[in-house]
Amino acid sequence: MALMDKKQNRNSGRRAQRRTFRKRSRTGLYVFLGLVVLALGALIYLGVGYALGSGGGGVERVEPPVVEEPPEAVSEQPAAEARADQAAEEEPRAEEAARQQAEEERRAEEQRAAEEAAAAPEDPTMYLTVPVLGIQDVPVLNENSEYALEVGASHLPNTGFPWEDDSNVYIAGHRVGYPGTASDHVFYNLPNMSVGDEIIVEDTNGRVYTYAVTEFREVSPTDTYVVNSEPGRDMISLQTCIEDFGDYWTEGPNWLARYIVVADRVS
Repeated sequence: MALMDKKQNRNSGRRAQRRTFRKRSRTGLYVFLGLVVLALGALIYLGVGYALGSGGGGVERVEPPVVEEPPEAVSEQPAAEARADQAAEEEPRAEEAARQQAEEERRAEEQRAAEEAAAAPEDPTMYLTVPVLGIQDVPVLNENSEYALEVGASHLPNTGFPWEDDSNVYIAGHRVGYPGTASDHVFYNLPNMSVGDEIIVEDTNGRVYTYAVTEFREVSPTDTYVVNSEPGRDMISLQTCIEDFGDYWTEGPNWLARYIVVADRVS
């Protein structure tokens, strides 16, 4: 009996030891698994943090610039005042340029007048030649008189001379004229002239001026504007009487219109 009790006690002790061992084994396993879980969690956390911190395309925050003071204005002067100041500065220069130009024009006019005076002959009588009409060296007197029309043709006083710039040399002649004089039918065939025909004038100094026909006019006796000169144009006008507008060949007696051949100087 005692032997049996000892055996049973030993068996009970072994079972208790085995249970304790199993408990410790399970506890160690649980501790180990817990450590593994903790280690894996740490690794995962560290890996995600690294990816977030160093991954490509991360945008860094840029600190806004700090401006201590606003920039100063370039100019406090209004635009209108600036333009007024500029105009005031330019005005003296413009006045000086205008004065110089006026002085140059005055000198040029004086020189032109001197040249005209030097070129002007003492005797203003001229001699007219119109080859297409057979007119040759007809005397042109510088007076508006019947005498001038009797001896040849009349240069209207106060109109231009060929030796003057921008002149209209205005010469009138009879259509029929007087037999035995240079006025006889002197301008009878004036309506037969054409554009480009030559008109030649010679002064008493022997200088020759040549014109080419450019236009024709028909006016009434009161249309005196035709004697005026035109700026920038050196011209000659030959005037005669016609019976009426468009009637070139009736020989009077009314002579109601004036026929004018206009030519521009070519040499």
